[in-house]
Amino acid sequence: MHAIPDAAGRPAWRPDLHVHTNASDGIFAPSDVMRRAKERGVNLVAVTDHDTLLALPESARAAMAHGIAFIPGVEISTAGDDEVHVLGLFVGSHMKNLSARLRAFRGDKQRRCVEALRILTNMGLPLTLQDLRLPHGVAGSRPLIARAMVRKGYAASVPDAFERFLAVGRRAYVPRRNMDTGEAIALLSREGAVPVLAHPALIAYERTDLLNRLEQWMAQGLRGIEAWHPAHTPETARYWAGIARSRGLLVTGGSDFHDGLPPHGELGDRLPLWDTADSDAARLLDMDGEEVAV
Repeated sequence: MHAIPDAAGRPAWRPDLHVHTNASDGIFAPSDVMRRAKERGVNLVAVTDHDTLLALPESARAAMAHGIAFIPGVEISTAGDDEVHVLGLFVGSHMKNLSARLRAFRGDKQRRCVEALRILTNMGLPLTLQDLRLPHGVAGSRPLIARAMVRKGYAASVPDAFERFLAVGRRAYVPRRNMDTGEAIALLSREGAVPVLAHPALIAYERTDLLNRLEQWMAQGLRGIEAWHPAHTPETARYWAGIARSRGLLVTGGSDFHDGLPPHGELGDRLPLWDTADSDAARLLDMDGEEVAV
């Protein structure tokens, strides 16, 4: 693992704490992600693939090769169709209960993928698992289906595929296995990870309801809020940063990098707006003490 430098004399942290690889629904291998991060001046990266730790060992090695500090992470989808996402930072394969739960999620994700392909095929839009070009060990997912639909000419873009076929309530949407958000937070906390609420502005709850739930989630172990995200306007980001600070929570941010294209962001693209990135990252690292080995 790449050692975290001491505060004295180190360059300012330029973090991206929400990054995906081709181990879930990104398009780049970990080595390419870290090379791209280096080129864009990012020096602290959290890889947070959906429901899998598969890319963490390779990501750690690639980060070290490029002189980038690395945080092993994961993104967990909770609350069923409400799609509340929780980032777990400083995770590892030694966390047996988390690993078991993620295996179950991946099995369910593959089930949903197969069913969605069946529905699309019955709609006259034939697709197979081979069309998804899944890397070894990677479960199918809606973004991968959407990209295959674009390649086949069934949709103009990934957002178009979601809007017409794959979003919640659309004909090819298959409900996910439900995990309560508080349960996911508590699991991460018990395992020694740092749970962070991802992109709160994308959560469908009314803001008052979300703030009430936030208090409950804090009692279950929530440690931070992702304020700086491509889906957040600067005003929204500052609002959620203020909510986090007022409750003693960490402020985090990231590009939600998948391929560098909307609706997600490019590596490091929150940094021009995130003027407290260095101190927020330092606080996160201080909270954990040191990187968790994978």
